[in-house]
Amino acid sequence: WAREREERFAGALAAPAAFGERQGEEADELRADSRLIQTVAGRTGLRPSEVLAQLGERIVVGEDGTVSVPSFSPSW
Repeated sequence: WAREREERFAGALAAPAAFGERQGEEADELRADSRLIQTVAGRTGLRPSEVLAQLGERIVVGEDGTVSVPSFSPSW
């Protein structure tokens, strides 16, 4: 019984640490994506929101649920 309790306790302590690690990774990905959007915006003369809007207009969702965006050149 004590062993099970210790395992549950260890699991409970590990969950917040794993959550924090995932949040850190997601924040890093978001920063990288943000830099990419800003780079595209700078090269095309568009605002980042306009680049995202054009990406959003071209999203294709496949029958199996996959999401993709065909190649395109952002334009004014």
